[in-house]
Amino acid sequence: MPDNVNPRRYDSPVRERRAQQTRAAVLDAAERMFTTRGFVRTTLPAVAEEAAVSLATVKLAFGTKTELLLNVWHRTLAGGVDDQVPVVERDWYKQQFEIADPVQRIAFATGNGLMIRQRIAGLIAVIEAGATVDDTLAALRDRVFEEHWHVTRNFAQRLADDGHLRDGLTVERATDELWLLNHVSNYRHLTETRGWSAAEYEAWLTRSVSHALLKPELY
Repeated sequence: MPDNVNPRRYDSPVRERRAQQTRAAVLDAAERMFTTRGFVRTTLPAVAEEAAVSLATVKLAFGTKTELLLNVWHRTLAGGVDDQVPVVERDWYKQQFEIADPVQRIAFATGNGLMIRQRIAGLIAVIEAGATVDDTLAALRDRVFEEHWHVTRNFAQRLADDGHLRDGLTVERATDELWLLNHVSNYRHLTETRGWSAAEYEAWLTRSVSHALLKPELY
């Protein structure tokens, strides 16, 4: 082999792939344990054992249990993609504003929101339960709901800019109503407690949001 050839550069993609596989294994294990055991009963050593890696590896990648849950949350929110791209920067979110008809726009947003709720409902329950005993997790819960409120406000603002909000309804009040109707607890109550199908929930939410926010002549 020539002296000027550095064999290490060929190992870099392999090391990177292995690191990604290890990270995915830890996140998979953490998600399983959080959703079956809850936040309090899940420990970093248990996650490490479940993922078949060392505790040092888990701590190096994620630091704390709360940070690990936060990474699981972002991956779940993104549909299994291990990144933290904000919702407002995702293609499906931008596409909804290309729909001129407000009811169709709401229906499109509701459909995408349903897919997200189906992914996150279990983790939200973990976060809410853990928040009662862990201040850091309580802050995470508040952060999650605050982020959702701001995403919702952007949607309400676009409806207002297009002249679709019913008379007398401010953007702030529209945001609050939309945020409440879209709250994941409503999804859980209707589908898990009352046995509604996903399709029934989606139709109800589209109808409820349209009636609550839009001018009567638009729906």
